[in-house]
Amino acid sequence: MKTPFKPILLFLLFSAFVSHGAVTLLEDNWDDIGAGAANGLGTGNNAAKTTPIADPTGSGRGNVGSVDIGKLKADGTGPLGTSPWGEVRAPWPGSIDLPAGAVAGTDTFTMQADIYIPADTTFDTDAAGNGAADRINMILRWNGINQGAANKKWNWDSLAADTWHTLSFSGLIKENDNNGDPTTSIIPIFSFYDRSNNGAPGVAAYIDNVSISVTTTPIPEPSVGVLGILGSLLFLRRRRR
Repeated sequence: MKTPFKPILLFLLFSAFVSHGAVTLLEDNWDDIGAGAANGLGTGNNAAKTTPIADPTGSGRGNVGSVDIGKLKADGTGPLGTSPWGEVRAPWPGSIDLPAGAVAGTDTFTMQADIYIPADTTFDTDAAGNGAADRINMILRWNGINQGAANKKWNWDSLAADTWHTLSFSGLIKENDNNGDPTTSIIPIFSFYDRSNNGAPGVAAYIDNVSISVTTTPIPEPSVGVLGILGSLLFLRRRRR
């Protein structure tokens, strides 16, 4: 009687050389992980500020980040930013290298954050009056290039007020950037888009439990894989006898 050699061998080969894991590249919960702009999320363009404050929503989650898109200059003369785009991202320069074992074009990424929009948000929720709603975007730039970035959007008026929402965005790590170069780094961005550029100073949203991770495909030392396969072959040969 023949032993089902080939299927088992193929399985052993696959198991020996491919094993997916996950690596967290950045976390921030404004308590004991990240600790706000110092070690977790930093400030992106146009000064979307995240100030750590005690959770005002009654959810019992400790500190959260308070997002202000209309923050005034120190002298009170006007907003720090003049564009509708306000961002928070990894600390300057905002770029994170892919970890060893991450295979662009094969492995995946996940961006996640909890978002809370207070009923008195400084963002404009009048989508009809403005032609479109303000929104939050999750953006992942490959090698820091704007073009060809992965992104997902949530309109402000699609998220119920005074409620915590867990927003998540996953996808394939792009094999090459828009210049054709292999992807070796990413710039993750949480973008608060004030479409009419009329956000007042104050709280646009609260953010918490930010996480950015990628899957990896570690490849063991060839000797380890080969020894394992040879041992399995020897076991199968003995059984056939």
